[in-house]
Amino acid sequence: MNKQVRAFPVERDDRRVMPHLRDIRLKVLSDIDAYIRQREYGKASALLQTIVNTGSIQVKEIWNPLIAVIRAQDHTSLGVFLDLIITETRTQPPFAASMERFFVALDSNYDDAYAIILAFSTDTGSKLAMAHGFLGIIIACLRELELRRNNVFTATPHVFRNSEFAQFVTSADEEQRTKYSLTNAERHLEQALELDPECDFFVPFHAQVLVALGRTDFATHMLERRYAKDKNIVVLRMLMSLDPQDVVEQSNRMLDYLELDPFAPETYFNGYITRCTGQWDQLPEETISRVFLIIIDRIERGDPRETDKWKYMALFTARLRTTHPCVCSVMDQRLHWWHMYFDWPQFMGTVTDAVVYKAVCAQQWVDLEPGHPVYNVLNGELTDDQAAFVNNIRATD
Repeated sequence: MNKQVRAFPVERDDRRVMPHLRDIRLKVLSDIDAYIRQREYGKASALLQTIVNTGSIQVKEIWNPLIAVIRAQDHTSLGVFLDLIITETRTQPPFAASMERFFVALDSNYDDAYAIILAFSTDTGSKLAMAHGFLGIIIACLRELELRRNNVFTATPHVFRNSEFAQFVTSADEEQRTKYSLTNAERHLEQALELDPECDFFVPFHAQVLVALGRTDFATHMLERRYAKDKNIVVLRMLMSLDPQDVVEQSNRMLDYLELDPFAPETYFNGYITRCTGQWDQLPEETISRVFLIIIDRIERGDPRETDKWKYMALFTARLRTTHPCVCSVMDQRLHWWHMYFDWPQFMGTVTDAVVYKAVCAQQWVDLEPGHPVYNVLNGELTDDQAAFVNNIRATD
């Protein structure tokens, strides 16, 4: 009975404590904000230390709101305040303050950011995966910036350069020496993975550095493992760039990509589909079906102003509609296309490339009545490129 009597006041006190702590937090935020506006950084730092050290408020309860309040003033105030927190206290929150200071520096000066994260990773942050991971990234970035400043790009183009899906760091080369080493960047990224194997944030950056160092197989394995855990579109873009010649695997990845980004530009897919058009005879039926679905998807969900998809549809159907059942079965489900894409008015205006491509498709898919304007398009005045395309299709038939 006595235990029950003592229990009720405890619960009632808990309900009173919560508003009290909220009031304390708001007062601390307000006072620190006022101190910093008056450039009283020492007072702001001392107040935060006192609150944290006495346990009145947990760091996690006040840190993000505090940074948001100060950031709303200006980056200079935030930087000075964070420097005080880092240098004047060895208690919490040195990790949070050091990382926040690094992010502030990234907005203005990469060299300062490098100095901050380097010092942190060799001192209190030596066992922190985030410190080593960001150090690896900033080393690679500074190397790339130095190469660009010196206009040094003498090596063979990087595997990702001019890729439809990714732009990566420049490949390692003896003639591309800077004070920032890709090997050093990779060492810190690897250390981040060792310190926290579950931290996947750095995997895309780590893979870029590995590819630049010539370790593409290892990078591919790392990315595939990451993508299996989480369907991340950035990781998928990288995988699509690594081995574009593998058209079978690429078809699977492209369909995955369309699920993640239904409105992706068709330029992402043009290079791949062009490669496929040159090797239809070597592709398995399942891959051909996937390629056809990619073209269909771009027509139905892509940007209507983009026209290459109709060119690929014309080439695809001209060559494969009589030999691959998947083509006819898919098109039999799209009778509504006639009214959307192949009605008369679409062929009675200016003869653009898109009109020519659609005219070729209409002639192959639909029994056109005599006098249909499609015939006027295909047999009328065409540019040299348009005429060559139509003649190529006719030769295929």
